[in-house]
Amino acid sequence: MKKIAIIALAALPVMGFAQKAKIQNAWRALNDYENTLKDKPDVSYLMKAKENIDLALANEETKNSAKAYAYKTRIMYDLYHYNLMQEDKKLEGTIADKNARLEAAYGNTSTKEFQEANEALDKIQSLDPKYFENIINVMKGGEMPSDDDIKLATAFSMIKLEAANIATGKYKMKQFGEAAEYFYKSAYMNTQITGKKDTASFYNACIAAQKAKDYTKMYDYNKKMIDSKIASPYNYQTIYDAKLALKDTAGAMEYLKAGRKAFPNDVYLMNRETEIYLQKGNQEQALKNLQAAIDKDPNNAQLQLVLGNVYDNIANPKGKSGKDTTKPANFDEMIMKAAEHYQKAIDLKPDNQESYYNALYNQGALYNNYGGYLYNKSMEKSTLTDLAKKQKEFEAQSQVYYKKAIPYLEQALGLKPNDKASMYALRKLYLMTGEEAKGKEMGDRLKAGGK
Repeated sequence: MKKIAIIALAALPVMGFAQKAKIQNAWRALNDYENTLKDKPDVSYLMKAKENIDLALANEETKNSAKAYAYKTRIMYDLYHYNLMQEDKKLEGTIADKNARLEAAYGNTSTKEFQEANEALDKIQSLDPKYFENIINVMKGGEMPSDDDIKLATAFSMIKLEAANIATGKYKMKQFGEAAEYFYKSAYMNTQITGKKDTASFYNACIAAQKAKDYTKMYDYNKKMIDSKIASPYNYQTIYDAKLALKDTAGAMEYLKAGRKAFPNDVYLMNRETEIYLQKGNQEQALKNLQAAIDKDPNNAQLQLVLGNVYDNIANPKGKSGKDTTKPANFDEMIMKAAEHYQKAIDLKPDNQESYYNALYNQGALYNNYGGYLYNKSMEKSTLTDLAKKQKEFEAQSQVYYKKAIPYLEQALGLKPNDKASMYALRKLYLMTGEEAKGKEMGDRLKAGGK
């Protein structure tokens, strides 16, 4: 029995040694590969290194070895980089520009090995936080590192750099889902290493997720920016839109409310809130909401434009189908209020050309439509006996507003020379106000495709 016990006890350290030997074999094969880089990289050494490190990490004795994961990080990054270079060579015959070719290579190359390298880094951090911190210190120029520490720190630096390159490559190849993931990884690693929040990479992750229409990522990445206190109005806007797309109206309203509190003068968030007030028939709150913002910033052309638009919508309500419904009793008052604030927006001239165009076009359209409304309304009240007499009076009233509309629409067309909406409106107004030559000219432009 004693003899059997001695044999059993002696076998245990041998098993542990065998597994440590696999780590050593992985290290040796990895170094052999690195020695081939000056001439022609021999990927067979890398495959041998991977085989040994996988065996070591699959064994109970060494599965929680931070050193093993350090080698795993380096091996998998080198495999990814080798595949990337092979893809770059493959594209030499089709893409001459080096930068464009490399971007395409980043877009085409599988990220499986890169992801495994990343996961190995995370494993080092969870198994041995102190060792992980030491590696970060090496990256920052810390003293007295070992050769292996320097190589791991170099691999870590390259992984950080490559995350951004992969993100850009995937984005250029319109692989927006993966681009979002790697912009986020880049932001996370930059923050982890430098201690500073990488706002640009986080923002790019949000943009790519939005382009991918990945509502889960849109929520997660934008929320991360909010929680990290590096948010802009865009982050609240995007979560609001994502929540609505997911039919989570309550969640959307929660973030809209938070966004309005954080950025009370943001036009997009204010517009969304105002739209909701209007949809619920709460016109008073919608107007109060906008007026409060204007009181804080009276020279904000964009706010004046939005307020004009609200009054315009109140004057011309539409049903769920989009068709006009019954006009309010104070229709004329609301029209004049809309015209007043459109004019303020025009006088203040928004920096954004699209907003300036909208102010001009909306004012022109408002006067045009109001002229038509006055004519139709007056015609309805006339009798057959006084129709001829009244018709001239009605037309004269309408003409005042038709003529008011023309200069605004002309200026709008000046901003957008090919805008057919402005052309159609102007052609009609020219003909109705006796400017046949201009009406014909505008008709000819429309026939020529709006040129």
